[in-house]
Amino acid sequence: MTFISNLICSFISFSLPLPALSSRSYLDVTLKPPRVKEMFIENKAVLECIITGQDEAIKEVEVTWMLDSVQVTDKITQTAPEKADHLFRRSSILTLAAKAWEGGKTVTCSVQQKGGPTTTKTLSQFPVTAHLICSSISLSLPLPVLSSRSSLDVTLKPPRIKEMFIENKAVLECIITGEDEAIKEAVVTWMLDSVQVTDKITQTGPEQAGHLFRKSSILTLAVKDWEGGKTVKCSVLQKGGPTITKTLSTTKPTVSIQTPSPEDLDGKSEFFLVCLVTGFYPEEIYIMWQVDGGKYEEGITGEPLKTGDKYSVTSLFKVSKLDWDKGNRYSCNARHASQEGNLTPSHFPLKCQGGSHWHSWAR
Repeated sequence: MTFISNLICSFISFSLPLPALSSRSYLDVTLKPPRVKEMFIENKAVLECIITGQDEAIKEVEVTWMLDSVQVTDKITQTAPEKADHLFRRSSILTLAAKAWEGGKTVTCSVQQKGGPTTTKTLSQFPVTAHLICSSISLSLPLPVLSSRSSLDVTLKPPRIKEMFIENKAVLECIITGEDEAIKEAVVTWMLDSVQVTDKITQTGPEQAGHLFRKSSILTLAVKDWEGGKTVKCSVLQKGGPTITKTLSTTKPTVSIQTPSPEDLDGKSEFFLVCLVTGFYPEEIYIMWQVDGGKYEEGITGEPLKTGDKYSVTSLFKVSKLDWDKGNRYSCNARHASQEGNLTPSHFPLKCQGGSHWHSWAR
């Protein structure tokens, strides 16, 4: 499939600010409420803030707890980062007296990654009023069916671009969190474009993290089976309960290169080519540059920015005026999870050629 993007001509001066750069990886934060049984028997409310991400991002986070807008600094324990497949996971656990949680309190867990934004999760407890109801059950009547099932939390993680590029495989992870019995009884089904997948599936866990348990179902696809805008569904059926379904689909990026006009280059010894990659989902994308079809080189790539339900990113590549005048060809290569084709990161490349009569084309 060929993607052709229009060339937009412009020039970035050294006096203009560069986009904000970041090597931070994405963090997923979940705030788990106290278990009612634990509150009733042990008279305490245990809340767990679970942070999932890559190793360095996990190590650098700072967690802050607030109770009704007042910071809490005691009764907090941290778990060390532990590896779960290709991600890492750690928890911050806040233990309150049951009475401190009851009566409509609001608890906030804020996760600050070094040099990055703060992710905040909030839980509120509504006041509870109890009424005593007297009734009689006849031995001749069937007893009600009782269940101690707890709710499950399900997260579907997309493939990592680097893994797709280097290992030629797309690994999707369906993470299930809940109480021990609920986790054990959960049955996972995978669908690829409405067709059930039954092979290349592995299970991990359950393993305990704080007062909850966690297990994963991992689907490994060939890259070609994931590419081209496929839709993957992970459905989790708990015994005797409803099915929780998470869906992941992709949107292809649009790539354009901004180049300087001859007038912009007057008096300049070097300048930046600008590669704009827009309209893609999910946010992970891998951008490399080439000169005359040579080895792949890193540019200066900013952090993906979200607009609506899509992402965009900018990558800069420094070029000397001397090389540009020689007529060298420059390629911006964006590797995204939605792509089809071969496995080199040369999907959606836009090329521009220097010299007095430069032009551009898509391959």
